[in-house]
Amino acid sequence: MIYQVIVPESVYLELKEVSSYYESKQKDLGLKFVLNWETAMEHIKEAPLLYQKKNKQLRTIKLNKFPYLLVFEIIGNKIYVFRLTHTKRNPRKVFKKQ
Repeated sequence: MIYQVIVPESVYLELKEVSSYYESKQKDLGLKFVLNWETAMEHIKEAPLLYQKKNKQLRTIKLNKFPYLLVFEIIGNKIYVFRLTHTKRNPRKVFKKQ
């Protein structure tokens, strides 16, 4: 099945904020974060059902080498990305839809 990925502006803003933070800590670390995010997005687009449901219908994928999760839901042939969140955040907030 071909999936369409829908990402709200709030997730892109979080991505920009986090990558800027990492870039301020080390040169090219922000770029590495963005590349890991893009890889995770490709993984969920290609095979979203591989990722286990964590809370009702929501699934997560961890970014490689960074303590961040993408929280998403599959509805029909669409994948809705709800959040980019740090793994240390309160789980109640992680799985709360915006």
